[in-house]
Amino acid sequence: MATTLLLTGEDITKNTIINGNVDKSKYQSDIKTCQNLMIKPLLGEELYNKICSDYEDTLNGTGTGLTGSYYMMYEDYIKEMVIHGSTEIYLNHAAYTVSNSGVSKLVSQNGATSVNKDEIDFLIQSSRKLYNLYKDEFLKWIDTVSISEWNGCITPSSKKRNYGGWRL
Repeated sequence: MATTLLLTGEDITKNTIINGNVDKSKYQSDIKTCQNLMIKPLLGEELYNKICSDYEDTLNGTGTGLTGSYYMMYEDYIKEMVIHGSTEIYLNHAAYTVSNSGVSKLVSQNGATSVNKDEIDFLIQSSRKLYNLYKDEFLKWIDTVSISEWNGCITPSSKKRNYGGWRL
């Protein structure tokens, strides 16, 4: 089954440091990865599938599309989480290319200097912080509305485990 991408390429370039000249195919797989590994587990499969289906209806002009609380959830939280989560993932590998001749690091064409790993790590952390801020705000908001598909969020930190009588 094809994954519905919940963003357009313009959503990324208008809301992040990624330049509009960057080929969309360079980060399209990162949007999919973000949705599958960050958004879907957060929302749960039922709510995630509803958002994707309604988003497709909105794009195609069929059905009712995203309305009410679902529209607000998408616009205010999900879209922002996908934007910043995808950017975090993209920045991890943006400077590298894999081709028939092997793995290479891209060199600037306009004479600008390349940045070091610490600077890239700073950009990654910045995107991660933005993602987590939107995620936290989403979790606060979702408790204030009635969404039938929402089953709650189970994150690794919310699971309690007992080992040898100790509670961690």
